[in-house]
Amino acid sequence: MDNEKLIFNFKAWLKHEQGHSDNTVSAYISDISSFGEFFSKPLAEAAAVDLVSYMAQMRKDGYSIETVLRRLSGISSFYDFLIIERVIKTNQVGYITKPSKWDKLPVFLNFDEVEKLLDAPDSGDNLGYRDRLIFETLYSSGMRISELVGLKVTDIDLPRGVIKVTGKGGKQRFVPLYSTLADKLNGYLTIRHEYFVKGRDEGWLFLSRNGKRLNREYIFMMVKKYCLKAGIDKNVSPHTLRHSFATHLLTNGADLRTIQIFLGHSDLSTTQRYTHVTDDKSRNVLLNCHPRFRR
Repeated sequence: MDNEKLIFNFKAWLKHEQGHSDNTVSAYISDISSFGEFFSKPLAEAAAVDLVSYMAQMRKDGYSIETVLRRLSGISSFYDFLIIERVIKTNQVGYITKPSKWDKLPVFLNFDEVEKLLDAPDSGDNLGYRDRLIFETLYSSGMRISELVGLKVTDIDLPRGVIKVTGKGGKQRFVPLYSTLADKLNGYLTIRHEYFVKGRDEGWLFLSRNGKRLNREYIFMMVKKYCLKAGIDKNVSPHTLRHSFATHLLTNGADLRTIQIFLGHSDLSTTQRYTHVTDDKSRNVLLNCHPRFRR
């Protein structure tokens, strides 16, 4: 039986026999499809050594340990299904040692690469203006992509020069705006009203050309597109700008606890996993540390 048929049957089994949600089913199918693209042979023929090679490739590509373990879990469920269907006799995932620690540094952009990415959109175009503003907001605040797409116009307080960010668990924090970013946001609010809003305005800050709320996938593709245009040859995602934010703050003298506050981490150890550059200087004021605030 070919891969396409096996995956189709697996999808039906997950949904109708296991009762998984559509999101869970999609995640499992994505895991199997990714491995199928790497293996490029009938999936039923994969051996433990092939899975080890796949893990090595994911590590080379910069995937996190959490992503690797999640994909292995999805692949393992697929092979359990093949055993039930009597396609194979053993689950090869059981023969490999799953990594418990990923010794890698997070991907981040250097100062010049950040500038190239910010300059890649055409700011004279409404869409380009919006895209540059999205990148600059991510980089200047260190917010997660889910937090960015969840921003509403009412979260922007231009007179006070802050953005209200709603993070995990509904926890809110405030991050400051440097003056040029505040000016750009002010200009965008006019463009948003005149160009992006179509019909009823639900208040989301960043909108598509059709007036809909932007989603994570769209911004992920935006980052890839503009990195290609800027000639940035790294595995960059929206989260890379969060890493860059933290790394550059540390490089310029910020202490971990300050960065912890602006990243919205409840535990300092989480901040230490995000940031890997240390500096003997220690300053607590964000405005003195972030390269764009220093202009």
